[in-house]
Amino acid sequence: MIPSSHATRFSPVFSQRNGLVAFLSLAVALIFFALPAGQAYAESDGEWSDIASQVSSRLDEAVTAYESGDSEQAKALVKEARYGIFAGKGLEEEIASQLSGADANKANMDFGLLTKAISDGDDEGVHTRVDNLKQQLSTDAQELDGGSSSGEIGAISPGKWGQTASAMLDLLDQAAQTYADGDAEGAKDLVNEAYYGHYETSGFEKMTMARVSGGRVAGIELEFALIKKAMTEGKDSEVATRIEELKPHLVEDANTLDDFDGTTGESSGAGSSPMTIFLAAFTVILREGIEAMLVVAAVIAYLVKAGHKDKTKVVWAGAVAALVVSGILAVAISKLTGLAGKSQELIEGITALVAVAMLIYVSNWMLGKSDAQAWDKFIKDKTDTSLSKGSLLSLAFVAFLAVVREGAETILFFQPILAMAEGNTRVVWIGLLSGIVALVAVYAIIRLLSIRIPLRPFFLATSILLAILALTFTGSGIRELQEADAVSVTPIEGLPTIDLLGFYPRVENLSAQAVVLVVMIGLFAYGYWRKNRAEAGR
Repeated sequence: MIPSSHATRFSPVFSQRNGLVAFLSLAVALIFFALPAGQAYAESDGEWSDIASQVSSRLDEAVTAYESGDSEQAKALVKEARYGIFAGKGLEEEIASQLSGADANKANMDFGLLTKAISDGDDEGVHTRVDNLKQQLSTDAQELDGGSSSGEIGAISPGKWGQTASAMLDLLDQAAQTYADGDAEGAKDLVNEAYYGHYETSGFEKMTMARVSGGRVAGIELEFALIKKAMTEGKDSEVATRIEELKPHLVEDANTLDDFDGTTGESSGAGSSPMTIFLAAFTVILREGIEAMLVVAAVIAYLVKAGHKDKTKVVWAGAVAALVVSGILAVAISKLTGLAGKSQELIEGITALVAVAMLIYVSNWMLGKSDAQAWDKFIKDKTDTSLSKGSLLSLAFVAFLAVVREGAETILFFQPILAMAEGNTRVVWIGLLSGIVALVAVYAIIRLLSIRIPLRPFFLATSILLAILALTFTGSGIRELQEADAVSVTPIEGLPTIDLLGFYPRVENLSAQAVVLVVMIGLFAYGYWRKNRAEAGR
């Protein structure tokens, strides 16, 4: 038993720690909450087949243990195959997002029935379930690796997105022929027309991101870039192979968007159901707004916590100005073809990297304030601490950049959603409003947590959050520049893509993030050194 006097003294400490942990956990949880299923996208050949082979090997071991009379060991091996490899290494998620949710569910059901057959001593059931699992996972893994789908294009939806995919396929075929005729530059122009003129501007990319996953979009975009790279480097066989591997994926996504199963001559129409439209609208606003809201909420909470509640209107003004600018940019991009395609990606990439610089500055500034003597005086005297005009404008500007980075793209996202809704636009606005309510809830929760966390830990947590967002913006900013052909693309085999966290397994993206990380650590170390030096000089 802890004496009551001690308990009274300890409880604020536990409360403070719990509040700090909750604040950081909330930020991470919100990012993953907004992450649609299937954000991981493998960019290596044969990876999923290797994982399927690992599952098969573990299942064979389970059969051997079962036949030797050790049912418990057999069930443990099945559990390891299911949770440690099938789910743990991402094969389940990849099958569900890239191929079929029904396939993923069937595999999980077979795992469960296999465990039951082992418990019941059902010899035939054990062997049947193992054989079914091995065959299904092997087939799915080969398709994920491009083996079974390469060059095999099934029926294409006659709907809107199927027509868009058909136009892209025609352009890719023309690009392949043009390249074979010796005109690499002309071939790259045709690939760009397929990507910028159809995949992006038609809304195909945005709808795939909303209804399938951001990881899927990142993988498709990478394939377009690698086709052009192979053309530049004169890799004839790679050009043909990559084009043939890309085409079935475009058809598959088009069929998903049109809800076309290939067995009838028309789309089922379920793709435009009210629930589908609602989820698309809700997901887009939540996905695009979550990072901006985290930045704005953190900056506002910082000002309130530091006793500058009256100055929060400057930050809100920056956010509102960003919304106005976003609307202007969206109209300009949609109306002026010169701003579409590469120019749009270039604007988004540069804006993201400028935001990174501001996030690094603000994060380091907040971190420095968390240890400054001025805050000790604030805690003791409850007096207002000075905030320079430059620092206030910096906080407003980082909020402006965070919002404008997402704002224009969000508006453009809703154009294909409204088109898909046809006359049922009310559902789109309900989805949009629901997403905005969710973002407001994020803001309210961060404000609530900021009240409970002591001053210094709060500034530390806020600076860490902004540093994480700086790394995220770096990865996505470099990706935008890669889409604009301003930065090269060098993929790294064996790593997943996590789109919302800005993690792309490419040398250029990860190198830029490493540089940003080194800069942030260096600034922190320099600030710590200056603080110690100042204290030693007293």
